[in-house]
Amino acid sequence: MRGGSGRWEMRELAKQEHFDWNIIRRACTAFVPYWKKAIMVSLLLLATSAGGALPAWLTQQIIDDGILKGQVSVVISLTITLILIAFVTGLLGVAQTWLSNAVAQDVMADYRLTLFSHIQRQTVNFFATRQAGDLVSSVMNDVTAIQNVVTSTLMGFSSNVLVILTTLGLMFEMNWKMTLLSLVVVPGFVIPTQRVGGVRQRLQGEIQQKLSTLTVQLSEQFGVSGALLTRIFSRESEEIRKFSGVNQELRNLQVRQTLVGRWLFMWIGMFSSIGPALLWGYGGWLVIHQQMALGTIVAFTSLLSRLYGPLSQLAQLQVNLLSSIALFRRIFAILDVEPDVKDGTTSIPDGNVDGRIRIENVTFAYRTEGTNKPTEVLRDIKLDIHPGQMVALVGPSGAGKTTLLNLVPRFSDPLSGHILIDEYESKSLTLSSLRGQMGLVPQDPFFFHDTIYNNLLFAKPEATREEIEEACRAAQIHGMIVGLPEGYDTVVGERGYRLSGGERQRLAIARVLLRAPRIVLLDEATSALDTLVEREIQEALSVLMQGRTAIVIAHRLSTVLTADKIVVLEHGRIIAEGKHHELLEKSRLYRELYEAQFSVQGTKPDDLRGTVEQVVQK
Repeated sequence: MRGGSGRWEMRELAKQEHFDWNIIRRACTAFVPYWKKAIMVSLLLLATSAGGALPAWLTQQIIDDGILKGQVSVVISLTITLILIAFVTGLLGVAQTWLSNAVAQDVMADYRLTLFSHIQRQTVNFFATRQAGDLVSSVMNDVTAIQNVVTSTLMGFSSNVLVILTTLGLMFEMNWKMTLLSLVVVPGFVIPTQRVGGVRQRLQGEIQQKLSTLTVQLSEQFGVSGALLTRIFSRESEEIRKFSGVNQELRNLQVRQTLVGRWLFMWIGMFSSIGPALLWGYGGWLVIHQQMALGTIVAFTSLLSRLYGPLSQLAQLQVNLLSSIALFRRIFAILDVEPDVKDGTTSIPDGNVDGRIRIENVTFAYRTEGTNKPTEVLRDIKLDIHPGQMVALVGPSGAGKTTLLNLVPRFSDPLSGHILIDEYESKSLTLSSLRGQMGLVPQDPFFFHDTIYNNLLFAKPEATREEIEEACRAAQIHGMIVGLPEGYDTVVGERGYRLSGGERQRLAIARVLLRAPRIVLLDEATSALDTLVEREIQEALSVLMQGRTAIVIAHRLSTVLTADKIVVLEHGRIIAEGKHHELLEKSRLYRELYEAQFSVQGTKPDDLRGTVEQVVQK
């Protein structure tokens, strides 16, 4: 079911609600490069905490030494001091906020770049087993939430501790009995705050789950392919009903979360009023009996707000830390995935190869998620391809053709055996050096939502306009492009949707021609096209493959009759290889595939023999 992996992940995170000190230590290492800024933030926090407590003490002095004693000069001087302290503390607070957010943004930028770079090093199989939306969410949403970890959790914790220490220090200095009385009501709102914080955190987890479900549905429905599929099967009403259901569940959860907060605020407000009431009652009795000055009561009541707020926030520290741990756990779960393919260290000296490919005793297997038993796809493959040869891979579905093709550019690595490009072991080459020798034309080419010109530049960023047009002429698509109102500046749409299938294929061929690789890999690009368009594509492909080594996955045997070598695969093994007429004689499977295809097309294989010979001679 769609969104199922997201729900499983949320359940797993819920099971892991405990302090993982390894994750905490690992998360803290991200702040090491910014230790100077962190020290400055700590000093500013200390200064603002002390500055925030001083007004209460000065208020006491104004009342006791100024107002009650009729000393106007004391009142004026202390009032000016209060204003200066407020001004300086405000400036320090702005600097502290700027620095703490700067640290948060630095760490966010580092994590975002690290995640993106790490994901870019993964193999295609990594993306095949994960939802793209979940990866995007990790890079954007999870990393963005780090700002809250820094500013609220880490900085908030430090700030609250310093405020509590400076406030309690001043209160004990004034009157230790009144201070103890102030702390009597603390458990009354700290304990509920902690428990309610846990409830709110669990509700937030459920809300994130619903948001994830809605995000997956939106990303699927707002894409061209999903929109087409929904409309062709008339499922619009069902999708609306599904969205409405999850949307209503999300609404109910958010209402519950809000109500939980309101009950908490009511409880905190009640106990926050009890504390000052006790102080005024006990303190008033002391003042009446001349055992304490009036200014002390006023100072204490103003200090209570500085004491109760930070204590309440510290009570939620566990919840905030668990939330932070869950956040970093998601990020580290991606960063801990080791790429299946490791980069080599050797570069091709002259930046070019002749194009010989040798596959020696290659076996490939992959592991199915949730099991330890590998599934063998290729077994003991031996193949020698000479420079400039065209080799076609044929066989029934699941025979291993695509897997074998993907091993050449190292989209995956074999379990055993060797693949050599000229005399170089492919694993020893850097990936950029290896893949720089190759061009791929897939069956369903991908294009960015950008102009034709920029999509072609993706293959060769330094290409000139003349080179691009020359490649398009060779691919027989230049005429179509210049006939468009905006020519090469035409935006192709999502995945090139504004282009026809044949136009996408020819544009993909032009993209590879622009790169001019020595080795061309083709996942038969004409299987879904009509005969006329197929002929045009074949002419473009003949230009592409001229003088180059080519490996072609053939879905239509008519497109590879002239191949230098046809390799027949079945159940992950090579069972025959040779030219077309040789395989008709010695390979039962090839003959069956050939006869089945042409009988479906309404042409007998014998009737095609003369045509095939003409093609071969040509």
